[in-house]
Amino acid sequence: MNWDAIIAVNIIATAIVWGIAIRMWWLRRQRLEYIGRCDDELADKSVDDLVAEVRAERETLEARMGNGRGLFAKLKQALNQVSQESDKIAVGLVPPIFGIEDSERLKHAVRNVRQMQYACIKNGAAMDSGDWIWEGSRAKGKEMVNDCRLLMLKAFNAEFEVIRRKMRASTYDGAYEKLERLREQFGRLGETARVRVSFKYSRLKHKELEIWHEELEHREAQKQEKKRQQALLREQNKQGIEDTEELDEEIAECDSELRKARAKAEALAGEERKALEKMIAQIAEEKAKLEKKFARATSQAQVTRAGYVYVISNIGCFGEGVVKIGMTRRLEPMDRVNELGDASVPFKFDVHTLAFVPDAPTLEKALHARFDKMRVNTENLRKEFFRVTAEQVQTVMEEMGVEADWYMEAEAREYYESCLRHQAMQKQAQTKVSMSDSLPASI
Repeated sequence: MNWDAIIAVNIIATAIVWGIAIRMWWLRRQRLEYIGRCDDELADKSVDDLVAEVRAERETLEARMGNGRGLFAKLKQALNQVSQESDKIAVGLVPPIFGIEDSERLKHAVRNVRQMQYACIKNGAAMDSGDWIWEGSRAKGKEMVNDCRLLMLKAFNAEFEVIRRKMRASTYDGAYEKLERLREQFGRLGETARVRVSFKYSRLKHKELEIWHEELEHREAQKQEKKRQQALLREQNKQGIEDTEELDEEIAECDSELRKARAKAEALAGEERKALEKMIAQIAEEKAKLEKKFARATSQAQVTRAGYVYVISNIGCFGEGVVKIGMTRRLEPMDRVNELGDASVPFKFDVHTLAFVPDAPTLEKALHARFDKMRVNTENLRKEFFRVTAEQVQTVMEEMGVEADWYMEAEAREYYESCLRHQAMQKQAQTKVSMSDSLPASI
């Protein structure tokens, strides 16, 4: 009998038993501690309260997860857009740069033709080339030809941008000829490697040139149309119609003064109250006169109804998704927009459209009725702010047969510059605080 083996087995078995016993003791201790904590919690709160807290925590986490999913979707969409633009730049097609005055119609048309150009490049149809052998290697020759194709494509696109920017409404034929000569010049430059801009890609560039030229012609036509509109408004103004916009603002000021005076009168008594009540009566009388003038001006305006219907926004004051829908008969409608953005609000308004229509009051009233449930101020109907987007207003106006140029992107230059300045100041303040914390209290 091998006593050493038996002893070893006994030792191992004893160790295992002790290990299991210690493990069970530790688990029991953990459970007792957990039970103790639960007892302590139950002593302070009931089971229902604890369940309610857990559910509230769960709802908070689910809400955070929902917000995170929405943010992730936006970031993913932004990443896809950046990736697409990056792919276009990699193949020699720089994304178009638009100005704030460029209409949505122009942006849509240019982006469409640029997408066609990108597809042409990706399919290898933008440049014509032949086989080339370099140092006895067809692979090296192909690599050299591809480099030459990309270099010439980037140069051709860059020269096109120069031609396009210099083009005016009256110089389209000259720009067209320059583009043709440019294609011929690049053909001579790449003659050795038999690389040249393809006819298909050249046609797409001519198409883009036509789109930009149509926009220039449209702007020239707008200038002439504006002169006609101003002549019509000037003829209307000869009839002595009072400015309902200014009267409306004066009535609103009287309303504000009346509310303040009446609130102050409630806290006074005696002679002071009598004096204040006399002033309130004068303000009310002045308001009544203004309302009569407003009614008379409004009735007179029924005869001459041509004017501008504007859709404007102010992200810095009201946030996104809020627009003001109003009308004006001024010769220069931007005077009214600038007036609204002067002293009463901290930032200027951005214009989404200025539509000249023969019956501005009717169109304004129809738009207000259409978006009545989206009013910001449901008590004072003179406040023409609505919780809708410019795109929604555009859709409704197009349904009504109103044609106008639209500008969806709000510049909000003053607001964004102010945000950047505030962020820089906060960052600077935080830097100063962190530096002061790192310094010793005394030397």
